[in-house]
Amino acid sequence: MQRMSFFGLSLIVGVVIFCAGCTSVPGSQSPANSDLVTTTPVTNVSLAAFALTTADLPTGFNIETSREKSADEVGTLAKDLGWQRGYVTICSFPSNTTNSSSAITQTITVYPKEKMSGIVSLINTNERQQTGMDFSDMQLPATGPDTFAFSAQVTNKTTEPATTENSITWAPDTRESAPGEGYFEVIFYKGEILEVIRVSGPGAHYDALKTLAETAYAKLD
Repeated sequence: MQRMSFFGLSLIVGVVIFCAGCTSVPGSQSPANSDLVTTTPVTNVSLAAFALTTADLPTGFNIETSREKSADEVGTLAKDLGWQRGYVTICSFPSNTTNSSSAITQTITVYPKEKMSGIVSLINTNERQQTGMDFSDMQLPATGPDTFAFSAQVTNKTTEPATTENSITWAPDTRESAPGEGYFEVIFYKGEILEVIRVSGPGAHYDALKTLAETAYAKLD
């Protein structure tokens, strides 16, 4: 654990934001002379089996894309951590305006199982480095012991409550909502599969994200 902690801390230096899903700056490549050893994925199951489907989504959401990620889309940092495979699903909730749609993003990544605890902590730290945002811990979903959940809201900005038109229809109860510029995020893993799920936009509600995360976690059994 001491060795892993040292490795994790060294990677934080120079990193501005480790993007949701902790993989990608498109086009980033490992150096040609890298001595990294390519690890053969242990999981041979298609990652599509773990992706959220239309039946899992809140009412009104549509799947825009659901696909494997290629190594060309993965940044050097993720490769250094042992990235093996990746998958992304992006869902949207159309609105009557061009700048207020809500979105759900699920990123599934395969990393070495023995490194997962440190990787999840590193992702959580880097995801909260964005300037101009206030981050607050949220109640954890039932997605295993190494789970992080938080809200991110634009600093010193107020917005009107989400309207019914743009809200996530989930259940008739009281919800916590983020402003249009904010989002909710959950980070968790099981075995060698790590997931980052984010709900953003004016209709973002944490109870919806919590349910989605628990649904996704159940698919890992």
